[in-house]
Amino acid sequence: MARILIIILLFFGNGLTSSQSVKNGIQVLEGDLLNTGHLLRTDKQVFRISTGALQEELAYLAGKKVRMLCDVLSETCNPIRYEVEPFESGKTPDWTLKKIPRYVTGGQFSFNPQCTPDGKILFWTALVREGGRSTQKIWAAKRDQYGFWMQGEQLPTPLNNKFPSAVISALPGGNELFVFGNFGEEEMLDNLKREMMYKSQIASREAQNPKEFHIVLTKLETEYKDRTDKIQNRAPLYKTHKTESGWSMPAPINFPSFYNWYRKADNPNQQVFGGSALASSGRTLLYSAQQKKNFGKLDLYVSLQNESGVFEEGINLGNTLNTGEEEMAPFLAPDDKTLYFSSSGRKEGISIFITRRQNDSWTSWSEPQELSSNLRGVNFFSIPAVGNWAYVSREGELYMAAIPHHFQPEPVVVIKGKVVDEEGKPLSAHVLYESLTRKKSIGSTVSDPGTGEFSIILPYDENYGFYGEKEGYLPVSQNLNLVGKEKEDREKTVLLVLPKLKKGNQIVMNNLFFAFRSAELTKESEPELDRLAGILRKSSNLKILIEGHTDNVGTKSANQKLSLERANSVANYLKSKHKIEELRIAVFGHGSSAPIADNQTEEGRGANRRVVFKISEE
Repeated sequence: MARILIIILLFFGNGLTSSQSVKNGIQVLEGDLLNTGHLLRTDKQVFRISTGALQEELAYLAGKKVRMLCDVLSETCNPIRYEVEPFESGKTPDWTLKKIPRYVTGGQFSFNPQCTPDGKILFWTALVREGGRSTQKIWAAKRDQYGFWMQGEQLPTPLNNKFPSAVISALPGGNELFVFGNFGEEEMLDNLKREMMYKSQIASREAQNPKEFHIVLTKLETEYKDRTDKIQNRAPLYKTHKTESGWSMPAPINFPSFYNWYRKADNPNQQVFGGSALASSGRTLLYSAQQKKNFGKLDLYVSLQNESGVFEEGINLGNTLNTGEEEMAPFLAPDDKTLYFSSSGRKEGISIFITRRQNDSWTSWSEPQELSSNLRGVNFFSIPAVGNWAYVSREGELYMAAIPHHFQPEPVVVIKGKVVDEEGKPLSAHVLYESLTRKKSIGSTVSDPGTGEFSIILPYDENYGFYGEKEGYLPVSQNLNLVGKEKEDREKTVLLVLPKLKKGNQIVMNNLFFAFRSAELTKESEPELDRLAGILRKSSNLKILIEGHTDNVGTKSANQKLSLERANSVANYLKSKHKIEELRIAVFGHGSSAPIADNQTEEGRGANRRVVFKISEE
């Protein structure tokens, strides 16, 4: 073996450089794997690959082009992570499948990949052996700073328990998950059983005769069956979020009208749920089930969440999408218009199809198109909001698939933000976004308690306001108007600094809008004003100062007058609509005397035109 290695090294000798010219340390290398994975030939050099945990895996990739994260020492690469060509940054033929490395999944039978919209965290379901039987567990992996998938791991309790679990949707930022499983039903059934036994014991003592006892017992049996059915047939869907101590106990979504009749012929006792997807707002649910309005074995439905947080009765998506067979595993893209799903009723076997919503309703869809014959046999599909790759599974392996442009969703804007306090410490806060024109709440998320980070997805053609709020802090808002803007995928980074609710602290009312050179408030300002009025009503001792500011365009006297009028407009709105007492609100106009930005630029002048909400007394 040593002689063979010497011959190989001699053969590639003119590609080797001396150790003095080699940069040591962590590097990303790209080249060809040779000699059963023991050598990596780059454009400049041939590296020996040291023996380690990845060696067996790399042995099967000899002859492949790889991108590898290495700890380099002289002419040796200690491999840390890798990916096989095609690389995500290069040009790739449509629907080329790229296998996710085995070290990521730990060699487990893996399926149902779900990527966060920002493409940074991948969740999937692994079939594992536990207690002498197979069950399904949630696994996850993160991308490192170089773009490689790190080694995956099985998530701890409470997300995984003795029942099968799966991630259905990873909401923006990865701080909230929509999961499938069994969380608390067994305890509920045990409690119900104890309750019924207790009631039957009371009935046996209080009944005047056997006939009366039999009547009461029959009623109890009917009640027990009805309540058991409700527990067992409720939607097996839950929401969980990150806390300082880990993931919260999954809480069932409020979907009281859900039911599912579908059973496979070979196992009539087992209910088969066809999967579901949640819109990026968290308020629209698509699911696959068998209900009384079905066209086939499994149909696609949509349920909309009402203002009370209840998901209403499902609406069948119609026979444009549903066939006489199984339509399942829906995935709604971040644009909230493009739907991917698997179907066994259109081609021989299972394949993935795409359809697009035709208008604002959820019942008008385009004729489904098969994505590619290369995806036959694939029945799980997800796509992040960034990048040109989808995530699929086939025969227990996870893959990435290169998506052609005409099959991609419409562009969206990804807001990547961070919520901190005045000292820069991360806060776990609610981040909500709304339509300013329609004055309608659209969605919400939570920021990571450890980092303060969050993400939200904003489709085009809407004027958005978004804000962070936390008990004991002033809410801070920003806005983004995407009406009539050129559609392209892009990211926006924001920082929300929440001051504590105490004397002297203040916020700029960023979602406050006036007519040009006027003190007239526009309708888009009302959500911001209503929100601040809520704080004043909740804290009845709070007194505030509303300060108006302008840029330096115009005369000092005109600016002084305009700034005071705008402050008064805000005060009058709070007093007239929300009945805030006059003595609790003071106003002041600064004119152009206190700029916070350069008045020589339009951006700076825009920042200087502001109204400030300041706490003057607690």
